[in-house]
Amino acid sequence: MEIIVSSVIGGQIVSEVGMEKKIHQIIIKVRKSLKEQFVNKSFEGLAKIKINLYISGDLSEYCSKSGITKHQYFQKKNEFITEFCVDRYYWNSEPKLDTKKKFLLFLESSLIDLGVLIKEKLESKGYNFDCEMFTETAFKGSSVKCVDAYHAMHIALM
Repeated sequence: MEIIVSSVIGGQIVSEVGMEKKIHQIIIKVRKSLKEQFVNKSFEGLAKIKINLYISGDLSEYCSKSGITKHQYFQKKNEFITEFCVDRYYWNSEPKLDTKKKFLLFLESSLIDLGVLIKEKLESKGYNFDCEMFTETAFKGSSVKCVDAYHAMHIALM
């Protein structure tokens, strides 16, 4: 499966000088890692995931919150397109962490949520999406469980 991550950083992230470059380097590493991890994986009904990542500044003015702001599935192309947004208020919100850790936490949370959204969409189209395999692949065997995220998301929506 192909996974594409594009990103735009909309100006200064935090008061710390040069953090934009550090975040950009993290994005490059994450992009490369995800491509490598998913290259030999296949999922029924899914050939490609495109993630557009918008970070802070003027770009985030179009986002009402940090997280997944849009997602769409194109069945004919077997393609899922999504937008992750980090709004300008995210960096000062709880939990208080250094900028790199906070950004990695955002990516982890967003990828877990993405797995749940893909599962819901593909299952509604009659496909069987292995959310556990998606999560394990994204996090190289992380202990994060898709089922837990799925239940937490539905409880939050109730």
